[in-house]
Amino acid sequence: MTPASRPFRTGASARVAAVATLLLAAAVGACGTATPTPTPTPTATLAATPSPAGSVAASTSPTATPNVSIVPVPTSQPATPSFPAAHLDDATAKALQTALDGIRSGGKYPGVSAALVFPDGSIWAGASGSAVLSPATPLTTDTLFSIGSISKTFVAALTGRLAMVGTIGLDDPLARYVPTFPNAANITIRELLNHTSGIRDLFDQSTGIPEAIVAHPAATWTADQVLAMIGKPYWAPGTGYHYSNTDFVLLGMVIETVTGQSVASLVRSQFLTPLGLDHTFLQTEEDVQGAEAHGYIGKASAPVDRSAGTMLPFTAEATAVGFAGAYVSTPSDLALWASALYGGDVLDQATLASMVDISPSMAFKTKTTYPYGMGFEEITVAGQVAWGHRGYLDGFWSAMEYLPAYHVSVVVLSNADWADPVAAASTLAKIAIG
Repeated sequence: MTPASRPFRTGASARVAAVATLLLAAAVGACGTATPTPTPTPTATLAATPSPAGSVAASTSPTATPNVSIVPVPTSQPATPSFPAAHLDDATAKALQTALDGIRSGGKYPGVSAALVFPDGSIWAGASGSAVLSPATPLTTDTLFSIGSISKTFVAALTGRLAMVGTIGLDDPLARYVPTFPNAANITIRELLNHTSGIRDLFDQSTGIPEAIVAHPAATWTADQVLAMIGKPYWAPGTGYHYSNTDFVLLGMVIETVTGQSVASLVRSQFLTPLGLDHTFLQTEEDVQGAEAHGYIGKASAPVDRSAGTMLPFTAEATAVGFAGAYVSTPSDLALWASALYGGDVLDQATLASMVDISPSMAFKTKTTYPYGMGFEEITVAGQVAWGHRGYLDGFWSAMEYLPAYHVSVVVLSNADWADPVAAASTLAKIAIG
């Protein structure tokens, strides 16, 4: 499917207008004036559905009031660009492929795949190297990779959609949806989204989960099994920042509880199908269709295939991380997703502003490598502010980044544990933006 036929893609002028409006809303919020009322965007929306007993939802009763607190906040997004828009031509496409080949050979990666979306919606995709080393299988632009924590962007956007219609309140206590989780009454949905919940990461060695999944790589885990092993929190909710995959396991449970539908089906109906993203799957809930790369750990001189079972990177890890990291996709799908999500085509302006609010994590910046919003990282790519998320699971490294100043998305997926996808994204972005 060509970019022009994808429903949520907008032209550069529309995105520039969205940027200006977002910045205006952010300034209003910063000045302490009345909170704007979120206005749904002209995209598919979630119908409000009944919440669990005791929760607040838009459709539960005539007197129910959505407990939604979505306040636009200042972001570092630049104003309308004053420089020429990046564009794709034959010379740029050739330079991107040459650079990608150099990235793979220089890093001695088994394979690397990438895609960029330009302001006019045109897309470049390239692949270099092998999807599988033995038997030797070349990569194509449609080869599926584990995208690890980029999965969180789908869960966060879905939570945002539910908040927009009042089905979930971002400041609702977790106890409304998962009452059996320890201290759930004092943990909010917002704190799960921005990793200030204090809940221990499931991959923390103290949980015993990493050792268990490596010992039995083809085993299947459930969310309940994972949560039973999490143990004591790092600290009280809202008093520190610590990246925790457990937060998004819980968010997935919240979404499925409040809607009565699976995360996979909602992400597909709300985002993937409307956007034409046909190569993106939640492995734990969907049948994956397409050729898959294998992930390699160890050293470039002696790579070890990490595959085991039916999922990437291996079944035990994929099922243990679940909603927080079990998606597989291609660079083209993710580059289009980043353009739609951060370009303002998926969430209303107030909800997007809250997603990119990095102030909660920056309050604890000594604990934060990358400023974090709600399922969102702000980093630097090619010397520019970039919005998106990185992803890592054994044998796979990935980066999905959107440069708001240029309206360019760049995605790099690799099947090497030693890869540096952010550096690779910077190399490719420099070619695109000049």
